[in-house]
Amino acid sequence: MKFNSIKFSKLSTFLYSIGLVIVFLEFALKFYGKSICQTEGCRVVESFVKGGDIVLLLIGMGLFATLLLLSFVKRFYFLHSLILISAMAVEGYLLAFQAFVIKEFCIFCLVVFTILLLSSLLRFLMGHRELVFAFVCFASLFLITYLVNPRISDFPSAKQNYVLVYSKDCPHCKEVIQFCEQMSIPIHKIEVDKVSGLMRALNLKSVPILYCNEGLEKKFILGAENIKGYLLTKNAFKQKEEGFCPLFEASECK
Repeated sequence: MKFNSIKFSKLSTFLYSIGLVIVFLEFALKFYGKSICQTEGCRVVESFVKGGDIVLLLIGMGLFATLLLLSFVKRFYFLHSLILISAMAVEGYLLAFQAFVIKEFCIFCLVVFTILLLSSLLRFLMGHRELVFAFVCFASLFLITYLVNPRISDFPSAKQNYVLVYSKDCPHCKEVIQFCEQMSIPIHKIEVDKVSGLMRALNLKSVPILYCNEGLEKKFILGAENIKGYLLTKNAFKQKEEGFCPLFEASECK
């Protein structure tokens, strides 16, 4: 048992060293505009971090440097465990945020999580039973983030030109829907209850709301009259482009 504890302790030290090297390497690469992680998920996660991803990298270096130091100082075993428990709790939120809010994963974050998970498991097997709280905290934060999130990814903006956020009880919303049907304007409809968290985050407090996806230009139009006026203008412009045949190129009729 003592042999296993020594072996596990050395493995923990090795994992902390790997974690510190990886985070430091990512930190250094940032100054050259590069990154270990080349996935879209990494860039999406970075965009949500206050102060930029450099803040997280500095915290990560501090975390692994502290854990590496504590792996050699056995008398501070409780502080060692407390830091691991806290780190696993944070990882529970970060992974759930990626899984349920933005639905994109950062490979770099997953590597860091794996190192912390294995380190916590090793210390648990070494007899530090308080590390059970690391797994409990991780699961709790993961679950609560799943249950309470703004559901950003539920907004169908990528493939739709027009998305109408409406309420079943709103007469102005019905007015806009009927107008679009009469004018044969294709719109995607979504109930406000399904994206209420996102609407609150954007400080949009009334319906109907029309989201317009026009390539590089994105905009929200609020109010029935504003929406109808906007769609009339856009639809009239489209009609001017259609319904004619070039005089000398009949095959190019529109």
